[in-house]
Amino acid sequence: MAASQRRCAAVVFAAMIAVQSSLVPTLAFAQAPDAKTSLANGDKAARAKDWTGALKEYEAANKAAPSAEALEGMANAYVQLKRDGEAYAAYDEYLKTYGAKVPAAKKAAAEARLKELAARTGALALENVEAGAAVAIDDAPYGTTPLAGPIRLSAGPHRVRITKEGFVPFDQAPNITAGATTSLPVKLEAATTKGRLSVREKNDKPIRVLVDGVDMGDAPWSGEVEAGAHDVGGRGGALVAAPEKVTVERGKTREVELVASSSSATLKISTNDGKGLVYIDGKLVGEGTFSADVPAGQHTIKITREGYDPFEETIDLKDKETLSRSVTLTLVSKIETGPLQKEARPLEGLYGGFGLMPVFQPGGASSSMQRSCESATKPAELSACDSGWGGAGGGLNGFIGYHWDPVGIELFGGGQYDHSGNTLSWAASSVDPGIGPDPARTEAFDLHRIGAFGAARIRVTFQGEKLRFTFAAGVGLAFKAMILTRESQVIANSAIRNVHVPDGQSYLSPLVSLEPTMHYRLGPHTSVGLGLAILIESPNSFNQIPTTPQDGSLRLGPSGHTTPPYEMARGPQVFVGPTIGMMFGP
Repeated sequence: MAASQRRCAAVVFAAMIAVQSSLVPTLAFAQAPDAKTSLANGDKAARAKDWTGALKEYEAANKAAPSAEALEGMANAYVQLKRDGEAYAAYDEYLKTYGAKVPAAKKAAAEARLKELAARTGALALENVEAGAAVAIDDAPYGTTPLAGPIRLSAGPHRVRITKEGFVPFDQAPNITAGATTSLPVKLEAATTKGRLSVREKNDKPIRVLVDGVDMGDAPWSGEVEAGAHDVGGRGGALVAAPEKVTVERGKTREVELVASSSSATLKISTNDGKGLVYIDGKLVGEGTFSADVPAGQHTIKITREGYDPFEETIDLKDKETLSRSVTLTLVSKIETGPLQKEARPLEGLYGGFGLMPVFQPGGASSSMQRSCESATKPAELSACDSGWGGAGGGLNGFIGYHWDPVGIELFGGGQYDHSGNTLSWAASSVDPGIGPDPARTEAFDLHRIGAFGAARIRVTFQGEKLRFTFAAGVGLAFKAMILTRESQVIANSAIRNVHVPDGQSYLSPLVSLEPTMHYRLGPHTSVGLGLAILIESPNSFNQIPTTPQDGSLRLGPSGHTTPPYEMARGPQVFVGPTIGMMFGP
């Protein structure tokens, strides 16, 4: 019977091993597709230049099943998103974890990219940081101290905020130097709700300091008290120092000088409704009421209250005398009658101002690439097209002029930058440009434009007591320089790519400026305004269409790569954007 039981147990054990063996591949197979699907989605988003989406998918793939492909995709997405610090960390981890396993070409490419990022990034070392403090870089959580090591960041200023309960937040913006380590000493100050009082008797007479009626010790005395209002006075033997009301600010020291006298009198002051600030000899001693011993002698009583005539009286107190005063304040005796005459604000004289303007180009630059996308008769080889965004940028402007109510004449000028782009996908072409047929490819174009402008304008202004509306319009000239970048990639092999940057081109154009603005007057000669800037240019007017030269020598891998002349801007160039600025003058 024992042998039968052993055979039965052996059969059960073998069955469990078989079930477990069948479940492990099943579970592994259930997890693997998540990483595989995310990786494929990441590749698809990367091909579409959706780098935010690509990063999300690659991160999901790496979390489900860490791999060289997912980490490499994350690093490349960080680079495209200009997040150089995170890109450096990803490439560094890629080489340390998979450097010995990946193909030599991929390892060399990652090392080259890491070297390039090292030249664009620097390290931030936080020194003397309290343990357990939360670190945020550019408002994004980074970790809790102590950190593993220096933080790799792109060159330039970054906001560093460090917080810990019980401490005042540390907030600075150090400038990171590329290729170097920037040290940032961090000192967290303990938060406090208290301030300090420092009290002395003017002639060093021996008195005890009283704070809110509590004996604090011999003068001079210094100690912490809760922030806020306190009554401070003094008494000792036959000496008395009149109390005064002082306000102590948090984290600061308030110094008080008392005057003690060997003879004293009792003074009681009150107002009929318990309101009004009571001053004795120019020092605030209470609100509505005051009752305390004061040095004998002459004193000045003053009571003030908004909307009422001030009360003032000089009294002479004898030793041991008790004096009571009940005061009824009266409404202000000067009452304006009739309509209030406001000061006239003539709009005449020299004026000027400045403004910041984010600009948008709703219609785009009308480049030859954009027109290829939007044309009803596209080239036969153009398989897909993304005309991209219309263009965006920013600028700074200023103006100076002379006003004759309500019209002014001014000189207006400034600088501006904008950027636009689009992507074209081409099918393989049998056309031989002299090197070989073009392969199927995508071409991503980026247009950068920078320059200055100036105009003579007329400004019409209408204003009230606080608000001012102005409308400025005029004509002038604009000079712009443009740079084109084309990044090409073979569709069948994403590793084959090149970047073509032809010589920059420029143009001179007439300019039309329109700018309605609403101002809020901060004072007689200063106002802050919010408006809408409209700038219109046209390179065609002077026949200065910026065009890159044709290039027949470029290759895309072993194949040819047609590079025709590209018109970077044609026709009216309309820039629209809000402006915020200030105006000075009448």
